[in-house]
Amino acid sequence: MKIKFLFLLTFLSLQLTFAQEIVIDSIKIKQENLLKEQQKNEKERIKSEEKIIKEQQKAEKERQRALNDAEKAKKEAEKAQKRAEKELKKVEKKVAEREKAKKNVEKSKNRILSNQKDLEKDKEKFEKLRKKGKLTSEEELKWREKILKKENKTLELQIDLEKAENKLKKLE
Repeated sequence: MKIKFLFLLTFLSLQLTFAQEIVIDSIKIKQENLLKEQQKNEKERIKSEEKIIKEQQKAEKERQRALNDAEKAKKEAEKAQKRAEKELKKVEKKVAEREKAKKNVEKSKNRILSNQKDLEKDKEKFEKLRKKGKLTSEEELKWREKILKKENKTLELQIDLEKAENKLKKLE
């Protein structure tokens, strides 16, 4: 009977062993699900951080580009201002030269008028003295030389006037 009992006990234990359903631990499943969820959240967080970093890099590049463009525009504005100042100086210089040339023309005209008046006075004086017969041949010669010198000076002044007028025409 012992054998039957042993046999029955073995059979029963085998029956219980095989009959038991394998129970999956729900806590373990929840932990695995949580772990998967955490991994998924971590991946999403990493992706979002990468997106944020990329957007920040794009924004930084745009900011740098805008700074470079602003710097270029500033340099161009400075160059344009320098060019304008240079042109203004040139114009002012030309105006000053033109004014100087006008003054030279007026000055030459005044010299010619003054010299012609002196020449006319000397001629009148010479004619008066000659008509009265108060001149000797040497004095008459000196007067004629003096008148001739003044006439030559008048011609030189007229040449200077023409030069000044030509210069003024070139400047205008």
